[in-house]
Amino acid sequence: MIMKMKFGKKKKKGTSALIMLAIVVLLSGCFAYETREEAEKRLSKTGSAGNITAVQFYVPSMDENRVDIIDIVSGEVAGSIKVSEAPTITVFASTMRRAYVANQNSSTVSFINTETLEVEKEVEVGALPHGMALSRDNSTLYVATVGDQFIYVIDTNTAETSVIDLGEGARTNYPLLHGSRLYVTDHENDKYYVINTDTREVEQEVSTGALPRAIRSNADASRLYIPTAEGGALEIYDRETGERLNSIDTPEGSADVAVTDDETIAVVTHIESSSVSIIDLESGEIIKTIEDLPGAKHISFNRLQSRAYITLSGTNKVAVLEMDTLEISDYIEVGHNPHGIQIKALPGIGGSC
Repeated sequence: MIMKMKFGKKKKKGTSALIMLAIVVLLSGCFAYETREEAEKRLSKTGSAGNITAVQFYVPSMDENRVDIIDIVSGEVAGSIKVSEAPTITVFASTMRRAYVANQNSSTVSFINTETLEVEKEVEVGALPHGMALSRDNSTLYVATVGDQFIYVIDTNTAETSVIDLGEGARTNYPLLHGSRLYVTDHENDKYYVINTDTREVEQEVSTGALPRAIRSNADASRLYIPTAEGGALEIYDRETGERLNSIDTPEGSADVAVTDDETIAVVTHIESSSVSIIDLESGEIIKTIEDLPGAKHISFNRLQSRAYITLSGTNKVAVLEMDTLEISDYIEVGHNPHGIQIKALPGIGGSC
């Protein structure tokens, strides 16, 4: 967005400095919504969990209808937020001031203020909402539903909802948004869709191995990574063409994958085999498999990618994997049946602006 400012010939002392400060604030995406006194009052109620600059993980726990907030520095749960039935996945606005949580059993999406830790509104969508993707301008939320053939499109400003029809029999669970293209896995029909979000039309359907689950990309979004639960593989695709570039054998029940920024290592979770595989992407070989991780489901790196945090859906724990030693160093207690895990961090060191 280009902003045009009209200046008079005379300026009061300090005007230039104020204008420069305003421009810096706008460009950095950091806004002073409250005074210091207001912030202190808010934090006295929410504690560190409501600190906008804190680097945290949000972990929905399906059995307890809440989202636990893990402080990454301390490795402890700093707070929790009650939501609706069986929350699964969280996504954040780029300002980190709002979070969206899909509630599978209530067929809703909760809008959460991450400073007050309160649910501001709840929007109805289709049956069994699961994965979500948010547009870069934070204005449009795409919700994949396991229970019907639609992608639900929520205007985050008005909370109005519309749909993209994928056709009879479609069943989607995880979306990935890049520009004006939405990539969505269909676990029932063993494929992923490429949707033009401008026209809301399906441009391409790409066949995958059996039961594709999550869909991720590398750092520059040139490749897609899709773990297939019954196909027993981590499949890699050219994002633009849909060509399958590689298929790496994995244990059964593959669910999610995290790929390092340099694209040398992938960490894959396996729900049914309760394990995690670490894959050397250059050789295409598994370099280590860690077992005895009950229901290992979703995964997220910390900012430095020195640790991977894994939800263990068969427990009330998140496992911490050290990427240098490839050993589990800790377990963090959360609610029972933790599902997704998503990092909340503003740009900059320590999450500060």
